[in-house]
Amino acid sequence: MVTGDGRPWPGDREGLPGQRLAQGAGATQPDPAPVHPDPTPAGAAVHPAAVDSVASGGAVASEAVADGGVTGAATGQRGAAHSAATSARAAGVTADARLGALRRLGLLTVAMALLTGLLVWLYGTSVTSLRPRNLPILTVGAQPAAGALADQISRVEPGALSVRTVGSVAAADRALRDREAYAAIVIGDGGLTLRVASAASPAVTEALTRGIRVFMPGLEIPVVDVVPTAPRDVGGGGLAAGYLPLVLVLAAAGVLLTRLVRSRAVRLAGIALFAVLAGFAGAVALRGALHVLPGSLLTTMAVVTLLALAVVAPVVGAGAVGGTAGLVGIALVMVVAAALSAAASAPEMLPRPWGDVGQFAPPGAGVTLLRSTDYFDGAAGGRPVVVLAVWLVLGLWLAFVGERGAQPAATAWLLSGGQRPIGGQRPLGGQRPTRAAHAAHTGRTARIARAGGAGTAPSGSRTRVGSPPPDGPQVPVEEAGDGTLGVPAADAGAGEAAGPGQATAVPGRRSTLERTVPLEPPPASGSTRR
Repeated sequence: MVTGDGRPWPGDREGLPGQRLAQGAGATQPDPAPVHPDPTPAGAAVHPAAVDSVASGGAVASEAVADGGVTGAATGQRGAAHSAATSARAAGVTADARLGALRRLGLLTVAMALLTGLLVWLYGTSVTSLRPRNLPILTVGAQPAAGALADQISRVEPGALSVRTVGSVAAADRALRDREAYAAIVIGDGGLTLRVASAASPAVTEALTRGIRVFMPGLEIPVVDVVPTAPRDVGGGGLAAGYLPLVLVLAAAGVLLTRLVRSRAVRLAGIALFAVLAGFAGAVALRGALHVLPGSLLTTMAVVTLLALAVVAPVVGAGAVGGTAGLVGIALVMVVAAALSAAASAPEMLPRPWGDVGQFAPPGAGVTLLRSTDYFDGAAGGRPVVVLAVWLVLGLWLAFVGERGAQPAATAWLLSGGQRPIGGQRPLGGQRPTRAAHAAHTGRTARIARAGGAGTAPSGSRTRVGSPPPDGPQVPVEEAGDGTLGVPAADAGAGEAAGPGQATAVPGRRSTLERTVPLEPPPASGSTRR
């Protein structure tokens, strides 16, 4: 009940609807307004107009309360309908997201299965399809016997061998040590002699030995190995078995470095540090543990370090420029190039032109350089060095200009020493937020914090109906000139004067311009609403 001037009737503990909101939220019940003495003397007659005024005021108040109840019921129905529609839309979005995730999962699994089969076929073909293709060999002896033998060998299988003639055994041995030929057939006084350099390719030596015996059956042709392989790697399988995992581990290290490190300087430093450590570890494994390379430890370490730089730098660079797509692409390039490296045979033994293509990739150039430096004193090592240097420079340039590829959550985990980031989540899509978005978010947070301390919210902010802020049941109301929300000064408490363009937030009250009822929280359990 209210008095004629709109104040709560003395003793009415329920008060205005806004005060009931404060009571429902646990706020302290304000003291009732002081009772003013009735200026009408006792026993004095009351004018009938005053009685009619009070009656009409009560009727108006009753109509307002009824109108407010109807409006509140309509608002509740609209809110329920809106909530149902929102839930339906959210369910539809969730279903679409799940369907899209299943579709992507299906495509990914099918693609990975096809890729697995392709790689298995590729690695198998690099072994089962080995045969000479324009393989350089020599014939040694006086003319015209040496020339006639060269013509006869060339006609056995056209395109398999590239035969040329030299005049002396010394010239033939020099060509073998310079890696200009794989073998030489010498015509001497005692018959034919096969001189080979098995260190260049044990598979080629075996194929030529078997071919000569088939071509000249019944003849015992002695074999002289001018540049033999290491004693522990007679068949050449030890170097190939240790080299291919080395290349794949280097590529995987580049992927990890790209995903875990965001800083450009740290990435470049990581490439250099890892290459040196990998060079030392690879040299110790190949030469010290397996004994498949006879060269010095420092020479082998230098070659493996250059190989590591030529593999890791392009992987990091492609990831920095192309993100996940770049990493997937460069990883596939390295895996395919490892199959075409001819580490277990020779480039001339692979199908053309893939044998030559493999020598322009880091895996093929690396194994050729290892053989050249450890067995042939660096002969024919110029082109592999250039190939590795080009890949290194290209990778470093891409790593310098690129800024993508890192996972923010993984970076935070690495920098925090393995602790879980706050919230346990990463940004959507794994992308780094832009500076503009970060500045806007920071400024908005600061404005909300300042507004929250003053009991107001920034203009333009959207407050959901029925969701009071955490610090109490204050509801943002109409927008004032300074960007705050409140009610006009006429609705503020008694004795509070609002300046021009200012408004004051009143608990439990909305803007007087909005035709609705004040929000009231549900009563506490076990309590009776008055």
